Amino acid sequence: MASSSRTAADVATDLRAEAVCPACGQAAGDVPLEEFHASRLFACTACDLHFWHPVSMPDAGWHESAYQGRDHTAMPLEPGHRFFLSDPKAPRSGRLLDIGCGVGNFLAAARDAGFDVTGIELNQNAARFAREHYGLPRVVAMRPKEFLAAHPDERFDVVTFFEVLEHQDDPAGFFDLAAAALAQEGYIALSVPNRNRWQKARDTLDYPPNHLTRWSPRALTNFCERHGFEVLSMREEPLGVRRAAQVMSSGLRTHLVSKVAGETPPTVADLAEMAPGQMESTMARLALNRRHRLASFLVQCKNLGLMPLAGLLLPYLRLRGRTGLYLYCLARRRRKASSGGSAGSARV
Repeated sequence: MASSSRTAADVATDLRAEAVCPACGQAAGDVPLEEFHASRLFACTACDLHFWHPVSMPDAGWHESAYQGRDHTAMPLEPGHRFFLSDPKAPRSGRLLDIGCGVGNFLAAARDAGFDVTGIELNQNAARFAREHYGLPRVVAMRPKEFLAAHPDERFDVVTFFEVLEHQDDPAGFFDLAAAALAQEGYIALSVPNRNRWQKARDTLDYPPNHLTRWSPRALTNFCERHGFEVLSMREEPLGVRRAAQVMSSGLRTHLVSKVAGETPPTVADLAEMAPGQMESTMARLALNRRHRLASFLVQCKNLGLMPLAGLLLPYLRLRGRTGLYLYCLARRRRKASSGGSAGSARV
């Protein structure tokens, strides 16, 4: 009688057959690039996206717990924010909607630059901080689909989402929602972690359930064009001294954190698998633990100590094509084809 047991190779084959690129719909054809807990990382040969399968996007409560401490603090502008505000191809005014606006630091800067701003943010604490600290009355805590349903006739000249796309389990559906909020021939500006960035060690934040996709300039260009947009600007963040020092530090493995703290800190995936309430209590315990605080301080000292060397090596590293963390993109909806033209219209 034939055995009913299935080998690991059989399971991997089934997962590969089920894995479909969330950007273009192409079935995964190669073996996984990585495995992490119950998910596997696949490369799409059609559009160049790397995606995890199977995955599910955590709810707003998970993000509020995982990013606690960052939802009631005035944060500095991220590189994607600065790239957009200084991009000569980007509009200088108009109605702007920022999806995943966080504490509102970018919206405040965009308002001061001349935009009429609105923000959507899942984290209610961050949305409240944006309204109270920056004086941004049009920041609401809701999902994009809910916002569109509540404002069906509202359209924006620019829709932005910085460090948001990589968190989506359905990036194509998310992009369609963003495009649906645009005025005709409107702009979309976004940033994602650059898959081609220079790094030496595993970044646990770049794994499920936090980051569900990994983007390159080619993957992002293909994605925008597939949705009926032309890419106007694509910029990889240049490698800086601080980032270079952090990468060099991560490559010099001393196991300092686990030695001083007495344990290995949990990853985001470990936190996601905890029972309700356990995640919050674990993070609170780590924040109050003196040994963990000392370990974090020593890691910061290690990074700072490597900055002079990083400064000396920076020109060489840039010459070798090493880039920073972020990838910025500005795109505009293609003009509809005239009666005799052949260009496609945007898919919304």
